[in-house]
Amino acid sequence: MFQSRLFNSFDKLLILLLVVATFPLLFLSFYNEPSADDYAYAIKLFKDSFFYIEYYEYMHWGSRYTATAVLITNPIHWGYFFGYKIISICMIVFFIYASYFMFYQITKKKILSIKLASLLSFVYIFLLPGIDSAFYWLSGSATYHLGNIFFLMYIGCSAKIAEKNKIFLTISLFILIFLIVGCNEISMIYLLLYNFLFLSYNYYTTRRFFTLHFYLFTWTVLLTFFILIAPGNYERSHSIINPLSLSEIFFKSLKKSIVLIFRYALISFIITFLTFYNLRKPLQDIKLKMLTLPYLIYIPLFFVIIFIGCFPSIYSLGSYPPLRTVNVIFFAVLILIMIVCYKLVSCPLTKKLQVPQFLRIIILLIIVLGYTFVIGDKNVYDINNNIYNAYEDILSGKAQKYNKEVHERYKIIHSSKEDTLYLPPLQAKPQIIYHSDISQDPKHFYNASMAEFFNKKAIIKK
Repeated sequence: MFQSRLFNSFDKLLILLLVVATFPLLFLSFYNEPSADDYAYAIKLFKDSFFYIEYYEYMHWGSRYTATAVLITNPIHWGYFFGYKIISICMIVFFIYASYFMFYQITKKKILSIKLASLLSFVYIFLLPGIDSAFYWLSGSATYHLGNIFFLMYIGCSAKIAEKNKIFLTISLFILIFLIVGCNEISMIYLLLYNFLFLSYNYYTTRRFFTLHFYLFTWTVLLTFFILIAPGNYERSHSIINPLSLSEIFFKSLKKSIVLIFRYALISFIITFLTFYNLRKPLQDIKLKMLTLPYLIYIPLFFVIIFIGCFPSIYSLGSYPPLRTVNVIFFAVLILIMIVCYKLVSCPLTKKLQVPQFLRIIILLIIVLGYTFVIGDKNVYDINNNIYNAYEDILSGKAQKYNKEVHERYKIIHSSKEDTLYLPPLQAKPQIIYHSDISQDPKHFYNASMAEFFNKKAIIKK
Protein backbone atom coordinates (compact mmCIF):
# COMPACT_ATOMS: atom_id res chain seq x y z
CA MET A 1 0.00 0.00 0.00
CA PHE A 2 2.73 2.47 0.96
CA GLN A 3 4.66 1.82 -2.25
CA SER A 4 1.56 2.44 -4.40
CA ARG A 5 1.02 5.84 -2.76
CA LEU A 6 4.43 6.92 -3.97
CA PHE A 7 3.05 7.02 -7.52
CA ASN A 8 0.13 9.34 -8.17
CA SER A 9 -2.12 9.12 -11.22
CA PHE A 10 0.12 11.34 -13.34
CA ASP A 11 3.18 9.20 -12.50
CA LYS A 12 1.33 6.01 -13.39
CA LEU A 13 0.17 7.50 -16.69
CA LEU A 14 3.72 8.49 -17.58
CA ILE A 15 5.05 5.00 -16.82
CA LEU A 16 2.16 3.50 -18.78
CA LEU A 17 3.02 5.70 -21.76
CA LEU A 18 6.61 4.47 -21.63
CA VAL A 19 5.42 0.84 -21.58
CA VAL A 20 3.02 1.49 -24.46
CA ALA A 21 5.79 3.18 -26.46
CA THR A 22 8.49 0.60 -25.67
CA PHE A 23 6.53 -2.63 -26.16
CA PRO A 24 6.13 -2.42 -29.96
CA LEU A 25 9.77 -1.40 -30.38
CA LEU A 26 10.95 -4.46 -28.48
CA PHE A 27 8.51 -6.61 -30.46
CA LEU A 28 9.77 -5.20 -33.77
CA SER A 29 13.33 -6.06 -32.80
CA PHE A 30 12.56 -9.71 -33.53
CA TYR A 31 11.82 -8.79 -37.15
CA ASN A 32 14.87 -6.61 -37.64
CA GLU A 33 17.44 -7.55 -40.28
CA PRO A 34 20.88 -6.20 -41.27
CA SER A 35 21.16 -3.87 -44.26
CA ALA A 36 23.46 -1.48 -46.07
CA ASP A 37 26.80 -0.90 -44.26
CA ASP A 38 26.21 -3.81 -41.87
CA TYR A 39 27.46 -6.32 -44.44
CA ALA A 40 30.44 -4.16 -45.33
CA TYR A 41 31.66 -4.01 -41.73
CA ALA A 42 30.86 -7.66 -41.00
CA ILE A 43 33.32 -8.89 -43.63
CA LYS A 44 36.27 -6.77 -42.48
CA LEU A 45 37.43 -9.23 -39.82
CA PHE A 46 37.69 -11.92 -42.51
CA LYS A 47 40.48 -9.91 -44.13
CA ASP A 48 42.53 -8.38 -41.30
CA SER A 49 42.95 -8.29 -37.55
CA PHE A 50 40.83 -6.13 -35.24
CA PHE A 51 43.59 -3.61 -34.52
CA TYR A 52 44.69 -3.32 -38.14
CA ILE A 53 41.12 -2.51 -39.19
CA GLU A 54 40.95 0.19 -36.51
CA TYR A 55 44.25 1.59 -37.79
CA TYR A 56 43.17 1.44 -41.44
CA GLU A 57 39.83 3.15 -40.75
CA TYR A 58 41.60 5.91 -38.82
CA MET A 59 44.05 6.46 -41.67
CA HIS A 60 41.67 6.16 -44.63
CA TRP A 61 38.03 6.71 -43.71
CA GLY A 62 37.14 7.95 -40.23
CA SER A 63 38.18 8.23 -36.61
CA ARG A 64 35.13 6.71 -34.91
CA TYR A 65 37.04 3.90 -33.25
CA THR A 66 34.28 2.94 -30.77
CA ALA A 67 31.65 2.64 -33.49
CA THR A 68 34.08 0.77 -35.73
CA ALA A 69 34.83 -1.73 -32.96
CA VAL A 70 31.12 -2.50 -32.51
CA LEU A 71 30.41 -2.68 -36.24
CA ILE A 72 33.21 -5.06 -37.19
CA THR A 73 32.26 -7.42 -34.33
CA ASN A 74 28.68 -7.50 -35.60
CA PRO A 75 27.15 -10.94 -34.78
CA ILE A 76 26.40 -11.58 -38.45
CA HIS A 77 30.16 -11.83 -38.98
CA TRP A 78 29.87 -15.23 -37.29
CA GLY A 79 26.59 -16.01 -39.05
CA TYR A 80 24.56 -15.28 -35.90
CA PHE A 81 21.75 -13.20 -37.39
CA PHE A 82 19.57 -13.49 -34.30
CA GLY A 83 22.28 -11.61 -32.43
CA TYR A 84 21.52 -8.62 -34.65
CA LYS A 85 18.00 -8.59 -33.20
CA ILE A 86 19.33 -8.85 -29.65
CA ILE A 87 21.44 -5.74 -30.23
CA SER A 88 18.28 -3.80 -31.12
CA ILE A 89 16.68 -4.87 -27.84
CA CYS A 90 19.83 -3.88 -25.93
CA MET A 91 19.89 -0.43 -27.54
CA ILE A 92 16.38 0.21 -26.21
CA VAL A 93 16.77 -1.35 -22.76
CA PHE A 94 20.22 0.10 -22.07
CA PHE A 95 19.02 3.63 -22.81
CA ILE A 96 16.21 3.29 -20.26
CA TYR A 97 18.61 1.81 -17.70
CA ALA A 98 21.22 4.52 -18.35
CA SER A 99 18.52 7.16 -17.81
CA TYR A 100 17.67 5.64 -14.45
CA PHE A 101 21.36 5.34 -13.53
CA MET A 102 21.97 9.02 -14.30
CA PHE A 103 18.99 10.29 -12.30
CA TYR A 104 19.68 8.01 -9.35
CA GLN A 105 23.29 9.23 -9.07
CA ILE A 106 22.00 12.81 -9.15
CA THR A 107 19.00 12.47 -6.80
CA LYS A 108 19.86 9.35 -4.72
CA LYS A 109 16.11 8.58 -4.70
CA LYS A 110 14.93 5.40 -6.43
CA ILE A 111 11.27 6.28 -6.88
CA LEU A 112 12.02 9.78 -8.15
CA SER A 113 14.65 8.34 -10.50
CA ILE A 114 12.11 5.89 -11.94
CA LYS A 115 9.74 8.76 -12.67
CA LEU A 116 12.42 10.96 -14.25
CA ALA A 117 13.86 8.07 -16.27
CA SER A 118 10.34 7.26 -17.51
CA LEU A 119 9.98 10.86 -18.64
CA LEU A 120 13.31 11.06 -20.45
CA SER A 121 12.92 7.62 -22.05
CA PHE A 122 9.35 8.24 -23.17
CA VAL A 123 9.98 11.66 -24.72
CA TYR A 124 13.13 10.32 -26.40
CA ILE A 125 11.23 7.40 -27.96
CA PHE A 126 8.12 9.47 -28.67
CA LEU A 127 9.87 12.21 -30.65
CA LEU A 128 13.13 10.57 -31.74
CA PRO A 129 13.94 11.97 -35.23
CA GLY A 130 15.51 8.82 -36.71
CA ILE A 131 14.27 5.82 -34.76
CA ASP A 132 15.50 3.23 -37.29
CA SER A 133 19.09 4.47 -37.05
CA ALA A 134 18.85 4.67 -33.25
CA PHE A 135 17.67 1.15 -32.47
CA TYR A 136 17.60 -1.02 -35.57
CA TRP A 137 20.26 -0.12 -38.12
CA LEU A 138 23.50 -1.02 -36.37
CA SER A 139 25.68 1.32 -38.42
CA GLY A 140 23.58 4.20 -37.11
CA SER A 141 22.92 3.00 -33.56
CA ALA A 142 26.55 2.06 -32.83
CA THR A 143 27.72 5.46 -34.04
CA TYR A 144 25.15 7.85 -32.62
CA HIS A 145 22.66 6.27 -30.21
CA LEU A 146 25.36 4.36 -28.34
CA GLY A 147 27.10 7.68 -27.73
CA ASN A 148 23.91 8.95 -26.07
CA ILE A 149 23.83 5.92 -23.76
CA PHE A 150 27.46 6.42 -22.76
CA PHE A 151 26.78 10.12 -22.18
CA LEU A 152 24.00 9.32 -19.70
CA MET A 153 26.36 6.99 -17.86
CA TYR A 154 29.04 9.69 -17.86
CA ILE A 155 26.73 12.32 -16.39
CA GLY A 156 25.71 9.85 -13.69
CA CYS A 157 29.31 8.92 -12.85
CA SER A 158 30.42 12.54 -12.81
CA ALA A 159 27.59 13.36 -10.39
CA LYS A 160 28.55 10.45 -8.15
CA ILE A 161 32.25 11.26 -8.14
CA ALA A 162 31.45 14.69 -6.74
CA GLU A 163 30.49 13.05 -3.46
CA LYS A 164 33.12 10.36 -3.09
CA ASN A 165 36.36 10.21 -4.97
CA LYS A 166 36.54 6.50 -5.72
CA ILE A 167 39.20 4.96 -7.93
CA PHE A 168 36.72 2.75 -9.80
CA LEU A 169 34.50 5.71 -10.65
CA THR A 170 37.47 7.80 -11.72
CA ILE A 171 38.65 5.07 -14.07
CA SER A 172 35.08 4.69 -15.37
CA LEU A 173 34.96 8.39 -16.23
CA PHE A 174 38.16 8.22 -18.27
CA ILE A 175 36.95 5.08 -20.06
CA LEU A 176 33.57 6.65 -20.83
CA ILE A 177 35.27 9.72 -22.29
CA PHE A 178 37.32 7.43 -24.52
CA LEU A 179 34.19 5.59 -25.66
CA ILE A 180 32.06 8.70 -26.26
CA VAL A 181 34.73 10.52 -28.29
CA GLY A 182 35.10 7.40 -30.43
CA CYS A 183 31.40 7.30 -31.32
CA ASN A 184 30.78 10.49 -33.29
CA GLU A 185 31.95 14.09 -33.57
CA ILE A 186 28.75 15.71 -32.23
CA SER A 187 28.88 13.73 -28.98
CA MET A 188 32.57 14.59 -28.79
CA ILE A 189 31.83 18.33 -29.06
CA TYR A 190 29.07 18.10 -26.45
CA LEU A 191 31.34 16.19 -24.08
CA LEU A 192 34.10 18.75 -24.53
CA LEU A 193 31.66 21.55 -23.68
CA TYR A 194 30.22 19.61 -20.72
CA ASN A 195 33.64 19.02 -19.17
CA PHE A 196 34.70 22.61 -19.82
CA LEU A 197 31.61 23.91 -18.02
CA PHE A 198 32.22 21.59 -15.07
CA LEU A 199 35.86 22.62 -14.89
CA SER A 200 34.93 26.31 -15.02
CA TYR A 201 32.25 25.95 -12.37
CA ASN A 202 34.53 23.93 -10.10
CA TYR A 203 37.26 26.57 -10.36
CA TYR A 204 34.73 29.36 -9.79
CA THR A 205 33.46 27.78 -6.57
CA THR A 206 36.68 26.32 -5.13
CA ARG A 207 39.46 28.40 -6.77
CA ARG A 208 41.28 25.13 -7.31
CA PHE A 209 42.38 24.34 -10.84
CA PHE A 210 44.31 21.05 -10.85
CA THR A 211 41.43 18.83 -9.77
CA LEU A 212 39.85 15.73 -11.30
CA HIS A 213 37.75 17.99 -13.53
CA PHE A 214 40.94 19.40 -15.04
CA TYR A 215 42.30 15.97 -15.89
CA LEU A 216 38.98 14.84 -17.34
CA PHE A 217 38.85 17.95 -19.52
CA THR A 218 42.48 17.51 -20.57
CA TRP A 219 41.83 13.87 -21.50
CA THR A 220 38.83 14.97 -23.58
CA VAL A 221 40.91 17.64 -25.35
CA LEU A 222 43.68 15.15 -26.18
CA LEU A 223 41.22 12.63 -27.63
CA THR A 224 39.45 15.40 -29.55
CA PHE A 225 42.77 16.42 -31.07
CA PHE A 226 43.41 12.77 -31.93
CA ILE A 227 40.07 12.68 -33.78
CA LEU A 228 40.57 15.99 -35.58
CA ILE A 229 43.99 15.07 -36.99
CA ALA A 230 42.83 11.67 -38.27
CA PRO A 231 43.94 11.30 -41.94
CA GLY A 232 40.76 9.35 -42.59
CA ASN A 233 38.61 12.35 -41.68
CA TYR A 234 40.53 14.46 -44.19
CA GLU A 235 40.11 11.88 -46.96
CA ARG A 236 36.40 11.42 -46.31
CA SER A 237 35.61 15.14 -46.06
CA HIS A 238 37.53 15.91 -49.26
CA SER A 239 35.68 13.19 -51.13
CA ILE A 240 32.56 15.35 -50.77
CA ILE A 241 32.41 18.66 -52.59
CA ASN A 242 30.97 21.40 -50.40
CA PRO A 243 30.45 24.61 -52.41
CA LEU A 244 28.96 26.59 -49.51
CA SER A 245 30.63 29.71 -48.19
CA LEU A 246 31.14 30.27 -44.46
CA SER A 247 28.23 32.74 -44.33
CA GLU A 248 25.93 30.24 -46.07
CA ILE A 249 26.97 27.52 -43.62
CA PHE A 250 26.27 29.86 -40.70
CA PHE A 251 22.78 30.83 -41.89
CA LYS A 252 21.90 27.25 -42.84
CA SER A 253 22.94 26.14 -39.35
CA LEU A 254 20.85 28.93 -37.83
CA LYS A 255 17.84 28.01 -39.97
CA LYS A 256 18.12 24.32 -39.08
CA SER A 257 18.45 25.21 -35.39
CA ILE A 258 15.18 27.17 -35.49
CA VAL A 259 13.43 24.32 -37.31
CA LEU A 260 14.60 21.80 -34.71
CA ILE A 261 13.34 24.00 -31.88
CA PHE A 262 9.82 24.13 -33.33
CA ARG A 263 9.83 20.54 -34.54
CA TYR A 264 11.09 18.80 -31.39
CA ALA A 265 11.78 21.16 -28.50
CA LEU A 266 8.31 22.68 -27.98
CA ILE A 267 6.41 19.45 -27.39
CA SER A 268 9.31 18.05 -25.37
CA PHE A 269 9.26 21.16 -23.18
CA ILE A 270 5.51 20.94 -22.46
CA ILE A 271 5.66 17.25 -21.49
CA THR A 272 8.77 17.80 -19.39
CA PHE A 273 7.36 20.85 -17.61
CA LEU A 274 4.11 19.02 -16.78
CA THR A 275 6.11 16.15 -15.29
CA PHE A 276 8.50 18.39 -13.37
CA TYR A 277 5.56 20.40 -12.04
CA ASN A 278 4.02 17.13 -10.87
CA LEU A 279 7.35 16.33 -9.15
CA ARG A 280 8.03 19.87 -7.95
CA LYS A 281 8.08 19.05 -4.22
CA PRO A 282 10.75 16.30 -4.32
CA LEU A 283 12.69 18.26 -6.96
CA GLN A 284 12.72 21.40 -4.81
CA ASP A 285 14.27 19.37 -1.99
CA ILE A 286 17.24 18.47 -4.21
CA LYS A 287 19.95 21.09 -4.15
CA LEU A 288 21.97 20.91 -7.36
CA LYS A 289 24.67 23.55 -7.00
CA MET A 290 25.56 23.86 -10.67
CA LEU A 291 21.91 24.47 -11.54
CA THR A 292 21.68 27.49 -9.25
CA LEU A 293 23.22 29.69 -11.93
CA PRO A 294 20.95 32.34 -13.54
CA TYR A 295 18.80 31.68 -16.62
CA LEU A 296 21.15 33.87 -18.64
CA ILE A 297 23.55 30.92 -18.60
CA TYR A 298 21.17 28.14 -19.60
CA ILE A 299 18.96 29.81 -22.22
CA PRO A 300 21.84 30.86 -24.54
CA LEU A 301 23.45 27.47 -23.93
CA PHE A 302 20.27 25.84 -25.22
CA PHE A 303 20.60 27.61 -28.58
CA VAL A 304 24.36 27.10 -28.74
CA ILE A 305 23.94 23.34 -28.25
CA ILE A 306 21.56 23.09 -31.20
CA PHE A 307 23.66 25.33 -33.43
CA ILE A 308 26.97 23.56 -32.83
CA GLY A 309 25.21 20.26 -33.46
CA CYS A 310 24.06 21.40 -36.90
CA PHE A 311 27.21 23.26 -37.98
CA PRO A 312 29.66 20.32 -38.48
CA SER A 313 27.39 18.41 -40.88
CA ILE A 314 26.60 21.47 -42.97
CA TYR A 315 30.27 22.47 -42.98
CA SER A 316 31.58 19.05 -44.01
CA LEU A 317 28.71 17.77 -46.18
CA GLY A 318 27.14 20.95 -47.49
CA SER A 319 23.73 19.62 -46.46
CA TYR A 320 21.55 19.51 -43.37
CA PRO A 321 22.51 16.86 -40.79
CA PRO A 322 20.93 13.43 -41.34
CA LEU A 323 18.38 12.19 -38.83
CA ARG A 324 20.91 9.92 -37.12
CA THR A 325 22.92 13.05 -36.30
CA VAL A 326 19.79 14.94 -35.27
CA ASN A 327 19.21 12.11 -32.75
CA VAL A 328 22.29 13.30 -30.84
CA ILE A 329 21.22 16.95 -31.03
CA PHE A 330 17.73 16.01 -29.84
CA PHE A 331 19.23 14.06 -26.91
CA ALA A 332 21.24 17.11 -25.80
CA VAL A 333 18.14 19.29 -26.21
CA LEU A 334 16.18 16.99 -23.88
CA ILE A 335 18.84 17.24 -21.18
CA LEU A 336 18.86 21.04 -21.39
CA ILE A 337 15.05 21.20 -21.40
CA MET A 338 15.09 19.24 -18.16
CA ILE A 339 17.54 21.71 -16.66
CA VAL A 340 15.36 24.67 -17.67
CA CYS A 341 12.22 22.97 -16.31
CA TYR A 342 14.03 22.24 -13.04
CA LYS A 343 14.83 25.93 -12.80
CA LEU A 344 11.21 26.86 -13.53
CA VAL A 345 9.62 24.59 -10.93
CA SER A 346 12.15 25.77 -8.36
CA CYS A 347 11.33 29.44 -8.75
CA PRO A 348 8.91 31.18 -6.30
CA LEU A 349 6.35 31.98 -9.02
CA THR A 350 5.83 28.31 -9.89
CA LYS A 351 5.42 27.44 -6.23
CA LYS A 352 2.36 29.73 -6.14
CA LEU A 353 0.95 28.23 -9.35
CA GLN A 354 -1.74 25.63 -8.70
CA VAL A 355 -2.64 23.28 -11.55
CA PRO A 356 -4.95 20.39 -10.56
CA GLN A 357 -3.62 16.90 -11.26
CA PHE A 358 -6.57 15.94 -13.45
CA LEU A 359 -5.88 18.97 -15.65
CA ARG A 360 -2.20 17.98 -15.99
CA ILE A 361 -3.28 14.48 -17.02
CA ILE A 362 -5.72 15.83 -19.60
CA ILE A 363 -3.09 18.14 -21.11
CA LEU A 364 -0.56 15.28 -21.31
CA LEU A 365 -3.10 12.98 -22.98
CA ILE A 366 -4.17 15.66 -25.45
CA ILE A 367 -0.56 16.25 -26.48
CA VAL A 368 0.40 12.58 -26.80
CA LEU A 369 -2.81 11.26 -28.33
CA GLY A 370 -3.31 14.35 -30.48
CA TYR A 371 0.19 14.12 -31.89
CA THR A 372 -0.14 10.38 -32.43
CA PHE A 373 -3.53 10.17 -34.11
CA VAL A 374 -3.88 13.57 -35.79
CA ILE A 375 -0.60 13.15 -37.66
CA GLY A 376 -1.08 9.39 -38.00
CA ASP A 377 0.99 8.07 -40.87
CA LYS A 378 0.99 11.41 -42.69
CA ASN A 379 4.32 12.96 -43.61
CA VAL A 380 3.94 16.37 -41.98
CA TYR A 381 7.15 18.39 -42.33
CA ASP A 382 9.18 15.17 -41.99
CA ILE A 383 7.95 14.70 -38.43
CA ASN A 384 8.18 11.09 -37.32
CA ASN A 385 5.25 9.48 -35.51
CA ASN A 386 7.13 6.68 -33.83
CA ILE A 387 4.41 5.16 -31.64
CA TYR A 388 1.76 5.18 -34.36
CA ASN A 389 4.14 3.78 -36.96
CA ALA A 390 5.41 1.06 -34.61
CA TYR A 391 1.93 -0.30 -33.95
CA GLU A 392 0.95 0.15 -37.59
CA ASP A 393 3.99 -1.88 -38.72
CA ILE A 394 2.92 -4.72 -36.41
CA LEU A 395 -0.85 -4.68 -36.89
CA SER A 396 -0.66 -4.29 -40.68
CA GLY A 397 1.77 -7.18 -40.92
CA LYS A 398 4.45 -5.09 -42.63
CA ALA A 399 7.17 -6.11 -40.19
CA GLN A 400 6.35 -9.81 -40.50
CA LYS A 401 6.21 -9.59 -44.32
CA TYR A 402 9.49 -7.68 -44.42
CA ASN A 403 11.20 -10.30 -42.28
CA LYS A 404 9.76 -13.10 -44.44
CA GLU A 405 10.92 -11.44 -47.68
CA VAL A 406 14.46 -10.97 -46.34
CA HIS A 407 14.64 -14.64 -45.27
CA GLU A 408 13.36 -15.75 -48.68
CA ARG A 409 16.28 -13.82 -50.16
CA TYR A 410 18.67 -15.67 -47.88
CA LYS A 411 17.23 -18.99 -49.08
CA ILE A 412 17.75 -17.97 -52.72
CA ILE A 413 21.33 -16.92 -52.01
CA HIS A 414 22.27 -20.08 -50.10
CA SER A 415 20.56 -22.47 -52.50
CA SER A 416 21.81 -20.90 -55.74
CA LYS A 417 25.08 -21.99 -57.31
CA GLU A 418 25.16 -18.96 -59.60
CA ASP A 419 27.75 -16.22 -59.00
CA THR A 420 25.41 -13.45 -60.12
CA LEU A 421 22.02 -13.33 -58.44
CA TYR A 422 18.94 -11.27 -59.18
CA LEU A 423 16.87 -10.81 -56.06
CA PRO A 424 13.26 -9.61 -55.93
CA PRO A 425 12.82 -6.10 -54.50
CA LEU A 426 11.44 -5.76 -50.99
CA GLN A 427 7.74 -5.00 -51.13
CA ALA A 428 7.10 -4.58 -47.41
CA LYS A 429 8.96 -1.64 -45.93
CA PRO A 430 8.00 -1.09 -42.28
CA GLN A 431 8.67 2.51 -41.33
CA ILE A 432 10.33 1.74 -38.01
CA ILE A 433 12.82 -1.04 -38.80
CA TYR A 434 13.38 -0.68 -42.56
CA HIS A 435 16.46 1.26 -43.55
CA SER A 436 17.43 0.60 -47.18
CA ASP A 437 17.49 -1.94 -49.98
CA ILE A 438 19.92 -3.01 -52.68
CA SER A 439 19.73 -1.35 -56.09
CA GLN A 440 19.86 -2.46 -59.73
CA ASP A 441 23.48 -1.35 -59.92
CA PRO A 442 25.78 -4.28 -59.00
CA LYS A 443 28.60 -1.81 -58.29
CA HIS A 444 26.58 0.09 -55.73
CA PHE A 445 28.22 -0.01 -52.33
CA TYR A 446 25.35 -1.90 -50.67
CA ASN A 447 25.11 -4.45 -53.50
CA ALA A 448 28.85 -5.06 -53.56
CA SER A 449 29.03 -5.46 -49.76
CA MET A 450 26.18 -7.94 -49.65
CA ALA A 451 27.64 -9.93 -52.57
CA GLU A 452 31.03 -10.14 -50.92
CA PHE A 453 29.50 -11.18 -47.60
CA PHE A 454 27.68 -14.10 -49.24
CA ASN A 455 30.63 -14.99 -51.50
CA LYS A 456 28.87 -14.01 -54.72
CA LYS A 457 30.21 -12.12 -57.71
CA ALA A 458 27.22 -9.79 -57.89
CA ILE A 459 23.82 -9.32 -56.28
CA ILE A 460 21.33 -7.21 -58.22
CA LYS A 461 17.75 -6.15 -57.56
CA LYS A 462 15.37 -7.31 -60.30
